[in-house]
Amino acid sequence: MNRRTNLTKLFLNACGMDENVSVKNQMPIVALMWDINRRLWHRLNRNFNDLFKTTRIRFVTFIDDLHFTAIGGRLSRMYLFESVSSEILSTYPYIFHNYYANISSDKLTWLPHAASTLSYNSINKSAENVLFVSGANLVEWYPCRSRAFELCYRRKDLFACLEHPGYGETMKNDTSYYYGGQRYFFYMRKYVFGLATCQSVQYAIAKLFEIPANGLALVTTSDLIGVLESLHFNLNEHFLTIDCSSSNQLTNELVRLQNTSTQTILNMREKGQHIIHERHLTRHRAALIHVRLLAQALIASTTSDIERVQWEQWGRNC
Repeated sequence: MNRRTNLTKLFLNACGMDENVSVKNQMPIVALMWDINRRLWHRLNRNFNDLFKTTRIRFVTFIDDLHFTAIGGRLSRMYLFESVSSEILSTYPYIFHNYYANISSDKLTWLPHAASTLSYNSINKSAENVLFVSGANLVEWYPCRSRAFELCYRRKDLFACLEHPGYGETMKNDTSYYYGGQRYFFYMRKYVFGLATCQSVQYAIAKLFEIPANGLALVTTSDLIGVLESLHFNLNEHFLTIDCSSSNQLTNELVRLQNTSTQTILNMREKGQHIIHERHLTRHRAALIHVRLLAQALIASTTSDIERVQWEQWGRNC
């Protein structure tokens, strides 16, 4: 795709639609855009303008990480959000405007991360009473996780750590039984507690869902309490928080967790797992995407303002 690409022809042909049919008589097109980091998007403004004049197309754009590393990527994202997208599916809409201040909140739909449908829907009652810590341990991104990794080497009575295997094909091709999909879930079930936090940017990362989905007690930090409550998790009922401002403090917190009654923690593990499997699996997110794509098609099809308002809100409350 480049500046000479005829987007109208591209989309109409892809949908099997006649290029000679007037816009009024066309079926609506709804396109889901995932690759928002290509630098060329904002250079195609004329192409998009022509596309919107000659079709009834609406774009739904997905974004995960909100931060950006290059000015070209930011310009491309801003153009898509401001001028192309009818709706933005964001994993972190509650801090979206910290990065993209000019985007209307009406465009944003919360599409949180989720747990895999391959997760185990049972509790390992013989799990070790320690905190499972996994993933990247860059201190600037994951200060709490980084401190936990440091303690893993000398406090194996409190922590069990699994380093990040890499992304994509690197993880897929790793022969270690505990990396990737259900192998990873099986491995984490060896432990009672699991750590999930991202204090640097307050992202509600996938681990917040994966850990309780597989029957571990979710342990996080206080900055995510409000976000988790919005997702129907209650503090000390579905998850626990710790203070990991220093290694000594983190050690004391883990001792405190270990001394909590076994039944209290078991109840929490069961409740946390239940709420994930009830409303926070990938199939629930797929259903939300389906509903929002259908809503955009209905918005494009209706001439009623009342119906348009109805479809704009349909299914948005996860």
